[in-house]
Amino acid sequence: MGGNCAAGADLKRPPENVASAAAAWTNGQTAARLGVYQTALLWLERACRLAPNDPRIWLDLANAKIAMNSATQRREAIEILNKLTATHDHAPLELALLTAHQLQGDSAAAAAALAKLLQRHCVPDDPAFADAAELITKAVGGPGWCGLLGSGVLKISAAPGLKLIFLMDGNLANLPVSKAGYLAPPSGILSILAGGKELTGSPLNLRELQRVEGLVSVVDGVLVGWAHRPAASSTKPSLVITDAAGKTIDVVFGAAMTPDESSPFAQRWSYALLAEKLRGLTPPLHITGPDGSEIMGSPLDPALFQPLQPVPASFTGAAVKLLPERRPLAIIVPVYRNEAVTRACLAALQAAKPAGAEIIVIDDATPEPMLAAWLDDQAAKKTIRLITQPRNLGFPAAVNAGFEAAQGRDVLLLNSDTLVPPGAIEALANAAYAASDVGSATPFSNNATILNYPKHNAANPMPDLATASALQDAAGAANGADICEIPTAVGFCMYIRHDCLAATGGFRAELFGQGYGEENDWCLRARHRGYRHVAATGAYVAHEGGASFKAASRALNIRNARTLTRLYPGYDQLIAGYAKADPLAAARYRLDVQRFQQNRGAVSGAVLLISHNHGGGVARIIATEMQKIRNAGQRPLLLVPGAPDDLENTPFPWDAELTDHVPGDYPNLRFKYLADRDALLNLLRAESVSHVVLHHGLGHHAGIRELATDLGLPQDIVIHDYASFCPRINLLSQSSLGAPLRYCGEPNIGACVTCVELSGDETYEGLGPAALVERSAQEFAKARRIVAPSADAAIRISRHFPGVRPVVTPWENDAARVNLQPPGRGRRRIVIIGGIGPAKGYDLLIDCARDAVARQLELEFVIAGASADDETLLKTSRIFVTGAYTEGEATKVIQSLHADLAFLPSIWPETWCFALSEAWRAGLYSIAFDLGAQAARLKATRRGVLLPLGLPVPRINDILLNWQPHPGEAAAF
Repeated sequence: MGGNCAAGADLKRPPENVASAAAAWTNGQTAARLGVYQTALLWLERACRLAPNDPRIWLDLANAKIAMNSATQRREAIEILNKLTATHDHAPLELALLTAHQLQGDSAAAAAALAKLLQRHCVPDDPAFADAAELITKAVGGPGWCGLLGSGVLKISAAPGLKLIFLMDGNLANLPVSKAGYLAPPSGILSILAGGKELTGSPLNLRELQRVEGLVSVVDGVLVGWAHRPAASSTKPSLVITDAAGKTIDVVFGAAMTPDESSPFAQRWSYALLAEKLRGLTPPLHITGPDGSEIMGSPLDPALFQPLQPVPASFTGAAVKLLPERRPLAIIVPVYRNEAVTRACLAALQAAKPAGAEIIVIDDATPEPMLAAWLDDQAAKKTIRLITQPRNLGFPAAVNAGFEAAQGRDVLLLNSDTLVPPGAIEALANAAYAASDVGSATPFSNNATILNYPKHNAANPMPDLATASALQDAAGAANGADICEIPTAVGFCMYIRHDCLAATGGFRAELFGQGYGEENDWCLRARHRGYRHVAATGAYVAHEGGASFKAASRALNIRNARTLTRLYPGYDQLIAGYAKADPLAAARYRLDVQRFQQNRGAVSGAVLLISHNHGGGVARIIATEMQKIRNAGQRPLLLVPGAPDDLENTPFPWDAELTDHVPGDYPNLRFKYLADRDALLNLLRAESVSHVVLHHGLGHHAGIRELATDLGLPQDIVIHDYASFCPRINLLSQSSLGAPLRYCGEPNIGACVTCVELSGDETYEGLGPAALVERSAQEFAKARRIVAPSADAAIRISRHFPGVRPVVTPWENDAARVNLQPPGRGRRRIVIIGGIGPAKGYDLLIDCARDAVARQLELEFVIAGASADDETLLKTSRIFVTGAYTEGEATKVIQSLHADLAFLPSIWPETWCFALSEAWRAGLYSIAFDLGAQAARLKATRRGVLLPLGLPVPRINDILLNWQPHPGEAAAF
């Protein structure tokens, strides 16, 4: 019961990763088809690391693990599938899950997966499925199972002699019968009992099982679109066009389309109807599925998509002069799906709504019976006013029904996947009445496009209500009643003043269908009438995003975006210009400062750490040190270069970003040196910083290195590399441009100048070797304490800075017991750990692979991690690259490779070498060059062998292929 065959990848990742992931995926699928599952796992796991958000690859990986006849691999497959089924509704996922549970002997879990599969999807078109379902139901003592075939015929398998009973929406029912079997109605909840017991798969939600999703639009007079049936993705769906007079046309579908990356499991089918095919039909046209539900973009009138009367997006009418009286509030909440989310939204709203406000819920024909029943109950209890649409008409039409019910009151338009904390509505109302020409007000939110907070250029995680309430309090304290004009409100939460609504009218459902862009159209029409839209910077509302109308596709968004730009030329430029100017930056900064100060807690002062943001071993040490500071009762503060929006075109130095946990916590605490120097110093002084620890200055403005002096505080310096005297940072040089890197031998300043002129300055400061050494000498002289992780690093620093004696503080305990396994004899697999670039031996590794091919050695290499150029390594046919792993995953990844030895081909004298520690934890002896801390640690522990730097490649390979440890003998050549 296999996975998906199309080789695609996560398009959000860099283009090279897309191609690499697709190639790895294809290789993994090929190996799985050939039954070489261990190889399949290697390729599929690499593909998953390169495209971690593509569920199709994860499904193939799970299926490969299931096929390996290993209980451990099946458990891992079940973990993968449980995560996938939590976010994706796809029959092969459930099919794989029930197969894994069945093979594991867990009949109850297999039966639960079978029930979910049958309730959410049509019966798979697989002859083996019926037998598997029979075995599972018998194993749990069930009377049988039932499901719906893609043809609309019920499939019922029950023990002979048991009486079948059908209940439709809880009532006894007689179903029509054909030669093929019982026929299912287009909608309703069908329960099937045999011998008084419900069959596995019952009850069946017939509307969901026959539902069709899709899009319709008009392009150059042609009705075009696509559709798919979620419960039977491989089956062509059924759509009917019905005009205003009741005349119908069946939609004929063409070829299957390539998967949409936003819904990769959805098999879409395209269609197109020329204008002559539509001639004689009376608009509006309704495009519906078997249950009568309309697809996205329906209904529509093709005439409305003829050339529209455009108005420049930048146009504004004469400002409204008269501030109207305040009126009572109607809170409009359109609802379609997700009972739990809707309940949470309305519960929070009940606690947050002002006195006299009415909650008006629009049930847009929800397909969830439990949600509909709960809404009816709330209406009966008078906690809400409920308006139920006769059929699903979409968000704009639902909102318009709410506007009509509001009857001249102010309106708060709210998505059903929001959490409104106390105080937010009052802040929005105050913003709406802050000036006569304000038409609408929108709060900050975790997910609100131009009003995102704390990150402004991406959606943030959804907070719970307690966190949202804290953010509301902080926003009020930081920004008060301040407002900031915005080009358009954001529809998840819009406070609309009654006079603006009366002047502008409702949403244009006829143009925007089920939604996306309708609030932007409304806002621009309001601007034409002299109203402004503002951000209420003292308000915050949480927003999950996408929960209310998940059927809405990216395609409808694109269609409606095009409609917007046709209606309002320059709209995209208006939004882009606003985002670039970012007038909300000051409000976000104040809110970050408020939160930063509130989060101080009961601590006795703080310690400031300064570092780069390149991750790796430095980030690991920073995380450890920050936890130690917390444990000591102080607050750790970290200053790193904040990554700019445009990484490629923003040279160092970058703005300094302040945090107390991990980078990104307070993304608006950004400081340009020297312009924002005083603001940063004032913020730090308020934290009672006791001392500064300078870990690394890479990426920072040089003035950041003087913070300790500016604050009048002592400073410690931690050695992570040799940026204190080597502008190349890691003591590697070239003999000529393009030549391989080699350890430089630490020559005099003159040779360093020549090296930098040839190869460049990796610190990007351009100081030059002499000035760099002079600055470092002054910093060392002023430092309270200098720390190095190894004696080798300390000696090198002392050699270049006479009189400087770093304190040696190892990052890890090499005396900790490890269980090393001797390498096997015969063919060997050598693992190289971490991110492998030129300094870590990338070029040497290629040479080793080529020599292994040329001499046909029984030797292969695997990089547990990533490299400077994976594809070049893979082309050698002797090097495999797993892809980058996450922090804490190293030991598991390395052990899964079943390597014989670890090879550390690093050609610079490392100051510690975490890769060596990872190798030992994974149970591997290690081979490295006799250079730096890696060599000193191997000599001290005798857990491997050292090679002379510059040893010929064939000799290196011979040692990798033949070396065996000798107990009690110093392992060194």
